[in-house]
Amino acid sequence: MKFLYIAPEHVSGTLSLFKREHERRGDTCRFITFWHSRWNFPDDICLNLAGMPDRAWVRGLRQLLAHDPHKVPSRIRDGKLPVWKPNWAVRALFSLRDEHNWRQVSKAISDFALFDFDILQLDGGSDFTRDARFARSFASRGKHVVSYFHGSDLRSRGYVPAVDEVTGLRLTPEWDLLDLDQRLNYLYLPFDSSIIPRKKLEIGKTIRIGHAARNPLKGTAAVESVVRDLGQTNPIELVLIKDVSYSESLRLKMTCDIFIDQLTNAGGWGYGMSGVEALAMRIPVITNVPPQMDKYLGEHPFVHADESTLRFVLQDLISDTTTWQGRADSGREWVLERHDIRKVADVLYGHYRQLGWLRT
Repeated sequence: MKFLYIAPEHVSGTLSLFKREHERRGDTCRFITFWHSRWNFPDDICLNLAGMPDRAWVRGLRQLLAHDPHKVPSRIRDGKLPVWKPNWAVRALFSLRDEHNWRQVSKAISDFALFDFDILQLDGGSDFTRDARFARSFASRGKHVVSYFHGSDLRSRGYVPAVDEVTGLRLTPEWDLLDLDQRLNYLYLPFDSSIIPRKKLEIGKTIRIGHAARNPLKGTAAVESVVRDLGQTNPIELVLIKDVSYSESLRLKMTCDIFIDQLTNAGGWGYGMSGVEALAMRIPVITNVPPQMDKYLGEHPFVHADESTLRFVLQDLISDTTTWQGRADSGREWVLERHDIRKVADVLYGHYRQLGWLRT
């Protein structure tokens, strides 16, 4: 089988993991990105397309037109996910960009024989163009299309109608979206724990509290305030991880003793890849796991807190070394059980098999 992934950007290293796992199983896999990762994740085929959000002027234009997902993080209304229906100005800008890039995209389709692949997975439900001309042509040849949604793509932008029409399998690692669209199937974020060293638990020194601050919806201001206040009477310090490469973010995380993932659920429930990485390092993770998520997640190693309770939760965890040790010990094993790339791929191939998409 031949698998093709298309993604605007290589965000969290998952594209490389899927590619390596497909190849380990004897299949072929390529992934195409529109621009190089801000966190320096490796490229396979990077087109460096024009008019993409890696350019400052494009980000400024998005903010001006209220199209920035951080400015308008959710357009969910009445429990329904939105559909992409831009105004005439935004639609015209996308059309101009797509036509400008299409010659370069067409060359890539030919050079890399993209129609020879069997299954196409669209990261974020995004094709090369908003009219989904490649995905529609791919599906018209009897091939299969998957859309994998990270959450912000659906909450803020919504389904792209032309893509949704040809999608045969919809996947997401976001629990909150399952309640909004019954067509979505949950898939844990894939992770390779072999690249993450196990941290030795050391208590009795200055305690370093880690937090990845690249997303303003995570409650960073509350984290800074609480750690600053507790630091007046406790030997603790804050390690903010922001605007650094992936390798540097891992290095900084390894220096931490406790990690705070997110305190709000404005950008999705529970935890993300940063929390997974910290657990794999044997670092206790504080995050907001709402009751609605518990019914899906079951037993887990996270320490629950929100903006109003962080101060008390963090203070209790610092003073209770038994709980601290227990969370550290159970976290890595939980990651291996839920997020290991081989187990995630087993679920993915199970979907393909159930749909009759596999040749063998």
